[in-house]
Amino acid sequence: MKRLMVVLALLGLCATTYADYVTGFEPPLYVGSPEGTLLTGQDAWYNPVEGSADYLVFTYAGNAYGFPDNPGGGDEQFAAGMSDGGTAYGRAQRDVDFSGRDEWTIVFDTAAKYLGTPPATDYLGSFSLQPSATNTYFQTLDIWQDLNNPGLWMANYVTEEFPAPGTNPGAAWQNLSPDHWYRQWTTFRFSDRLILEVGITDLHTGESTTVSDPGWHLIPMGGALPTGVRFFSGGTVAGNTMAWDNLNIVPEPASLLGLSIGLLALVRRR
Repeated sequence: MKRLMVVLALLGLCATTYADYVTGFEPPLYVGSPEGTLLTGQDAWYNPVEGSADYLVFTYAGNAYGFPDNPGGGDEQFAAGMSDGGTAYGRAQRDVDFSGRDEWTIVFDTAAKYLGTPPATDYLGSFSLQPSATNTYFQTLDIWQDLNNPGLWMANYVTEEFPAPGTNPGAAWQNLSPDHWYRQWTTFRFSDRLILEVGITDLHTGESTTVSDPGWHLIPMGGALPTGVRFFSGGTVAGNTMAWDNLNIVPEPASLLGLSIGLLALVRRR
């Protein structure tokens, strides 16, 4: 317990000094439950589109979606959402001020699964800068490898060079397993819209892949800076389910980013 408190204190210091927004969806700031507690209204999260399915905060213990513990530092709680089908996609959004720095790194842990009756429909889910219809953005776009057997999935990117359905940087972003936690990160710069680095770590095996200078750019749209971030669970057939944890939105230089991620991992090493 003492080690846990030290880790959380250090993370709080990192968040205050170096990060614009850091969350692990943990109590007491967030209230979760095994059956899921509404994320909307907690820590300024909201549902951005009327008719969307709400995201929920779950406890890892006994969670209704059956996601496993996050070996990368999940602690007690995580956020997750499922598409209800039709146009009732799962959405959760939070405003973030990107005006303070030119370069940023965004890190998050994610897991996916299908809780419907096959065949599934795309898109499985995404993380995006918002509002993507009018402001500069990039988007991760997760898709199924086989809609008739919705198990393995791909973590694609939507960029200026690769609009929807996007592409992925290589084999490490393909054939991802359900009920399996992955850490993804993206470093980018607004002034020239350049995506500087992308990476992914399998949190169950520790295998990590980084691609520097992939040659991708943020999509300019109107050119204004984004004002928020969004979690999304898609598909016109109910069942596409995405889980998220350890969201770090860090202005560069982020010399303590690796430290903060490492400290998060220590929480789970018991």
